[in-house]
Order: sequence, then C-alpha cells, then structure tokens
Amino acid sequence: MHRNSYLAMDADTLLRACTVQAYQGSGPGGQHRNKTQTGVCLRLAEFNLEIRCCEDRSASVNRTLALQRLRIRLAQEAREIPPEHPAMGFPGSHGRIQPTNMGYAPFVADVLDRIEVAAGEIKPAAEAWKLSATALIRLIFDDKGLLATVQEIRTRFGKGPLRAPGK
Repeated sequence: MHRNSYLAMDADTLLRACTVQAYQGSGPGGQHRNKTQTGVCLRLAEFNLEIRCCEDRSASVNRTLALQRLRIRLAQEAREIPPEHPAMGFPGSHGRIQPTNMGYAPFVADVLDRIEVAAGEIKPAAEAWKLSATALIRLIFDDKGLLATVQEIRTRFGKGPLRAPGK
C-alpha cells in the first residue's frame, strides 16, 4: 500500500493497520502511571516505523498522540513521486497550518516529495501549493522535524542549508 493511502485513513483504520502494544510508562506521574499500562507503542511494519507515547495518564490520549506522530513521521520519511498538482487545496489558512490539522501530514508529505524531485529547491513546492517561497520556508521553520528533513534533502543535492526568512 502507498504512503498516501495510510495518510488518508481515519484514525480507527490506521490503528487497525498497526501493531498496537500497551506498556507501562516510566517517570513521574504517580501511582496511576507506574502501575498501569497506559503507554502506547504503534508499529507500522510496511515502513519499519515505531512510535511510542506515554506522556499522559490516559491510554486513549496516548493513542491519539501516537497516531498523530505516526502520520507526521510517515510523511517525513517515506518519499513518493508527487502528482502534477496537489490532490487538495492548502489545508491551513493565511499561510499557516497547525500540526494537529488532519491535512498537515499529507501536506508535509507532498511538500517533501516536491522538494526531493526539485533537487532541494523550495520554490516548485511553494508554487504547487500556491504559497510564496517565504511562506513555505516559514512553515518549514515552524517544525523542527520537517526542517531537519528539508536540510538533509538539500545537503544530499549539494545545496546550502535553508535560512530562516529575514535573516
């Protein structure tokens, strides 16, 4: 199955596609955290991804956070050839988007695919999403994981590191 198929799945379907394991979290949190298995480990074997989450005392909150992180990690690590035009419009508003937005992971995946195809150039990805290059660079700098992935792609193609707008 393709990466975009996993990114388009609703939470329950994606959860069924993963191997889910509960575990006992460590660290502060009191008796509830130390005596119950509220930590969640999700494994997506097809892409060799594993996400662990045990920040909250609630297993359902940890499962939701783990699914969100799995989508973002999948978007950052798995590359595909992008379609000529994005399948959706920009999922944010006014050039901004939050990582909690359901369209964030597919957006990041498409942007990274386009940067990869353009040998590390930002402008083609920005144009495909009808954003200015500066707006896209700001979005990239808002997410440290996304920035690290973009910098790695640029380094692979012999480009210098991306600089923050206005610097």
